[in-house]
Amino acid sequence: MTTKPAISHARVAKRTRRGPHTRKQILDASLRLFSERGFARTTVRDIARQAGITDAAIYYHFESKRDLLDALVDERGFLNNLENLARLQPDAPLQETLHWTARGAIHIMDENRDFLRLIIMEGLGGDEAALEQYDRLIGLWERALTAVLTRYRDKGELPGNSPETVARHIIYTILMAFQESLLGRHLPPIGSDEARREALSEFVTPALDHIILGLGQNP
Repeated sequence: MTTKPAISHARVAKRTRRGPHTRKQILDASLRLFSERGFARTTVRDIARQAGITDAAIYYHFESKRDLLDALVDERGFLNNLENLARLQPDAPLQETLHWTARGAIHIMDENRDFLRLIIMEGLGGDEAALEQYDRLIGLWERALTAVLTRYRDKGELPGNSPETVARHIIYTILMAFQESLLGRHLPPIGSDEARREALSEFVTPALDHIILGLGQNP
């Protein structure tokens, strides 16, 4: 019993080393089908057919369909970016840092529009796996941004405010703007991904400035 976690970890490492191309095929097919059909309505057999492999090949790399969803979150760059955010030091002014982090968040969110649309829509539909991933990502984002804002508070640039509360306000502002963009609201027809991200950043920036302006008014 005590050796089971080590065995499981070794098995995961082995799966990652063997057949990286097949693993990528599986993840690409999963994302495509999850986005088109929804997580609950997609089967492992559907994914195998889409990837042109057998069911057994999928189970060699992943223990379950939920394991696939976990891997998609891990490998889309969210976790690395949130880890980097948590380590950010308060070297620049608070407003500049928030603008910069907002742009970074918008870029990675927009880069993964289909995947996040899946998580949001499936979560709203009550899918347990999607809700779990949504809670995981937002929770990590809140903790990372709270860590940064705590450093600004300790530096004296966030007086009289709870870093946790401010972090939630900032995140919900960015998240709501992104969700609105998924529905085609507030953004004009734009020809390129970069132009859309720039327009979204310009839409979010005044709202963040309003949050920052209000910080000094709430002792």
